[in-house]
Amino acid sequence: MSVNLRIELDVRGLVSREQAEEVRRAVHGVIRDERIDDEVTLSLLERDGEHMVLGRTGHYPVVVSGVRHWEPAFERGLEVAAREVAPEAAVRLFCVDVDLERAIEAGTV
Repeated sequence: MSVNLRIELDVRGLVSREQAEEVRRAVHGVIRDERIDDEVTLSLLERDGEHMVLGRTGHYPVVVSGVRHWEPAFERGLEVAAREVAPEAAVRLFCVDVDLERAIEAGTV
């Protein structure tokens, strides 16, 4: 079964803009390998001296089959890619079934 996912990811604990850019490239490789690089946009953010890589889906969700197996594997891939560049990096992945989210908001579930 396919699920429409909204994806948010953050990579924190990066010490410089250069390191954040390297992590962004590594994470982009994972996203590209999953063939969702057209749907997930990555950006860099610096707040109070902390550098981060942020990833978000746009207006349209990502369609994923076998999400129960895909999501943990995707998260592991992101973690490995980020930590190869920055061992202290903390990766957070948040995936939401947008159809379920809409049903809850509409009160139909």
